Amino acid sequence: MEVFSAEDVNAASPVLTLPPEIVAEIFVNFLPAYPEFPPYAGSRSPLLLCRICRHWRAVALTTPALWKAISIVVCERDAYETQKLELLKIWIARSGSCPLSLSITGPTYTTTAPTFAQLIETAVAHCNRWEHLDMLIPFDHLHLLRGEMSLLRDLTIGPTDLRSDVPSTLSLFEGAPQLRNVVLTSCFLTSTIRLPWAQLTHLEAHCLYEHECIEILRDAPFLVACTLSLCCSDGELDVDEWPDVPVHMHLRTLILRANTPDEDARMWLVLDRLTLPVLRSLEVMEPCMTLDSLVAFVSRSQCSLDELRVTHSTLRESAYRDLLPSRNIRSLPCTITPQVDESFSFHAHHLPRDVYEAAAKKAGMTGEIEWRVMEVTEEARAAMEEGYWDRYVEEFMPKYAVIVVHK
Repeated sequence: MEVFSAEDVNAASPVLTLPPEIVAEIFVNFLPAYPEFPPYAGSRSPLLLCRICRHWRAVALTTPALWKAISIVVCERDAYETQKLELLKIWIARSGSCPLSLSITGPTYTTTAPTFAQLIETAVAHCNRWEHLDMLIPFDHLHLLRGEMSLLRDLTIGPTDLRSDVPSTLSLFEGAPQLRNVVLTSCFLTSTIRLPWAQLTHLEAHCLYEHECIEILRDAPFLVACTLSLCCSDGELDVDEWPDVPVHMHLRTLILRANTPDEDARMWLVLDRLTLPVLRSLEVMEPCMTLDSLVAFVSRSQCSLDELRVTHSTLRESAYRDLLPSRNIRSLPCTITPQVDESFSFHAHHLPRDVYEAAAKKAGMTGEIEWRVMEVTEEARAAMEEGYWDRYVEEFMPKYAVIVVHK
């Protein structure tokens, strides 16, 4: 049996001779760029670095920056909920005093399991270190999100269950003075949750009723960029009771979309109440908006658009150019996307963990995931079209990770 000295090992593996701080820097750059979340296992996980050799393990365990991005997904009837709680505790402990990028996604129903409440409380105990937060949990656990969050800048928030029967509005993140960027998921209702709208500069919402858009735009006067996906309110609307929206002196980018391709959202009801004099980029969806409303908005705002995008349009570009005042369009690149009728979609809050995390990162959001371009076999496409969701999830999603496909 051959016995190798330390010198022999170092000669064969020069990386072992590097100073620990250099190795630590290499490790940090090996992971997904913060604030993205590394996977629990696999080639981009910090746990892999702990399994190579004792030297690398020692360096990894004493490098807090490797552990400052944490993602936990608790599925319905999750058999590993206790292990995930322990994993969260370990990850947070190893992160030292670093600012945290944290994502917790819970089940789609209200759970009475004490472990899930403990998981949220464990995370909240370190809320003073939260910098980037994704929190999609049952509504009955949202009240636990209390504390001073002096570092929090980016937030994705929404209950995983749609609740409209709450006795009073829940005010959250009042202790987050640096919060500027917010993403609202599809189950967010302004009647049940209140955020510090007045301090926000960037907002993205994935499903709001028309009157909710008006309420938020009234309360968020410092928005610079805003993307709103509208869903149609049920029943008659008492538009006369809607609040006035003050003139927005900072909003430069506005995107108004329908929540689904066939959504009959009344986008013009929002546009008719807005005056945006510094707007530079506008995207709207024609079936949800009248040309007269668009022309009136541009004329009222007296804005100088650098970009106009109209999706699902039945009109030619010339129709817009002829009606929009020339002083408001500069050398306007006007993008008119023809209406496309063929589309199908599949939505799910809970997917296999590796699929969910990969999809969420590529889509840039959590809760609703949409990929507009994705290779998918005809067999998988047929499974979705015919409604065989269980078969689709079990057989095709782990391989292709397709959540929404537009033909």
